[in-house]
Amino acid sequence: MKRTIITLLAGVALLASCSRNKEYVIYGSVSNPDLEGAQVFLVPLENATKETIDSVYIKNQMFEFRGTEEKMAEIRIEMYKRYGNENLLVVTEPGETYVTIGQRSSGRGTPQNDSLQVWKNLTEQYYNQLGVLMRQKKNLEAMKLRDSYFNRSHQMALNVGVETALGSFLYSRFPESR
Repeated sequence: MKRTIITLLAGVALLASCSRNKEYVIYGSVSNPDLEGAQVFLVPLENATKETIDSVYIKNQMFEFRGTEEKMAEIRIEMYKRYGNENLLVVTEPGETYVTIGQRSSGRGTPQNDSLQVWKNLTEQYYNQLGVLMRQKKNLEAMKLRDSYFNRSHQMALNVGVETALGSFLYSRFPESR
């Protein structure tokens, strides 16, 4: 009987340690102290329902999400306090991710989230440069810039792997090189 109980406890401990290795933790902070007590949502990009949206409250300008399902998601502040705070795309992959939500939000800490931040920076740079070219009516240069951005995003999808949450997300938007 003792052997059966010990074997059962060992199995439970093994399962618990395996699931902990697959857990994601998102440690968040906000730059605006006026957001104290506001609700923060972790919204899956696909199949978002009341059951799949997670939410927590900001306390001491911090919040935290935990889970085990890897997916692309967006972190959003509740609607009435969202103004001036940028939503942030994240990958809920195993490991610790650190995010800051504010006028210019950012994330880091896991391989896909580090790559996602690089892509976010690239995208912001692209739109800034594109705006300048369009105001200057430099359409040919704007098209070349667009093709370069498209190709870099496509290559990033391939580099991180189309089987990953981030790679699949990017590949669905940039399926082939131009």
